[in-house]
Parts: sequence; structure tokens; C-alpha cells
Amino acid sequence: EALSRASAASIDQFSPQNLANTAWAFAVADHTLPVSCSKHLKQLTETTDLFSPESLSQLHQWQLWNRERGAVLPLPPDFSERCKAAFMASQPRPSRMQRQVEATVSALGLPFRAEVITEIGYSIDIVVEWQGVQIGIEVDGPSHFLGRDPDGPTLLKRRQLRRLEGWTLCSLPFWEW
Repeated sequence: EALSRASAASIDQFSPQNLANTAWAFAVADHTLPVSCSKHLKQLTETTDLFSPESLSQLHQWQLWNRERGAVLPLPPDFSERCKAAFMASQPRPSRMQRQVEATVSALGLPFRAEVITEIGYSIDIVVEWQGVQIGIEVDGPSHFLGRDPDGPTLLKRRQLRRLEGWTLCSLPFWEW
């Protein structure tokens, strides 16, 4: 609540990047963005083209979070498409560990697909079918954790894939491999 009040009080001083960071952080925390922030964000999308690809990606995830809640998407459709395109523009770079997991899955005789792009724009490292169910395997290296707890981007991705697309996910943390 304190963060909500502080954000709302100084919203007119936020740059597009600051606003995108704030919206994304509220989505990660699964907490409603103050109405004044949402209004300011909508105004900026209509009057400026100063959003970086990183900001657009964050706003795509924030819009997905609004969908999780069943809320009306607050940004104009053309801007929303720009956000999704920016989110999907980064190419996956499989790690050595992911390649090792893929080789192991293959050695077990399980057909799989690597780097599967979902409807909402996320990439799932490995997808296997087990007893008629598609299972996403996320090969999570050290950059996905704070200690042994998943970091914000990892938690948001998992939550959105489960809630919005019904994925069954299995995380393979680096310390278990």
C-alpha cells in the first residue's frame, strides 16, 4: 500500500520507462496498479513514442496480468500489439544445461519440442507429451533465482502460463541437474 501511495503521488514525474517498470513490478507482485498510474500510462501511449523495447515488453506482461484478473485491457489495441511484438522479438538462447536436458529427454525416447512459443508470447524451454498431457519443462539456471527462490520474472512467467494458457509446468533448477 505504501508503494501504491508513493507511486500515485509522484506519477506525473515518471518517465515512460519508470512507468513501465512500476506497472511490471505491480504485475509481478500481483497487486493492482493505482488508477492514477493506469490513467497516466494510457495518456502516454496516446501521446508519445518514447517507450523502449524493454518497456514495451514489460507492458505486455502487465497487460497479461490484467487478463489474469479478468480486467479490460487498459491500453489501445495498436499499442498492445506493439508491446506483444517487442516481447516476442527477443530470440531464445538455450543454455548448455538446456541442451543437456534435451539430450537426456531424447535418450529416454521421449519426443519433445524445444523453445515452444506460446499464444501469449512466452517461450517454454522444452515441451514433452506425457500420457496425453503437454508438459512444459523450464530449465532454470542461476539467473532465475534469488538464492533458491525464483525471481520476479520467473514467477510471473510461470503464473501467467498456468493461469492464462493452462500449462502444466515443471521447473528443473540448476542445483538439481
